[in-house]
Amino acid sequence: MMNTMKKKQRGAAAIEYAILAAAMSLIMFSFLGQDGKLTKAIDAAYETIVSKLETIQDDS
Repeated sequence: MMNTMKKKQRGAAAIEYAILAAAMSLIMFSFLGQDGKLTKAIDAAYETIVSKLETIQDDS
C-alpha cells in the first residue's frame, strides 16, 4: 500500500516538474528567442557600439 502511494506521489511530482520546465522554457524563449526582449536589447547595444567605433575610425 505504501509503495503504491509513493509511486503516485513520484508520478505527480514528475508531472509538476514537467509543467514547471515547460513554463520556464516558454519564459526563456520569450526573452532569448529571435524576437525576444533580451535579443533585441543585445542587438541594439551591439549596433550602438559598432556605430560609435565607426565614428571614431572615420574621425581618425
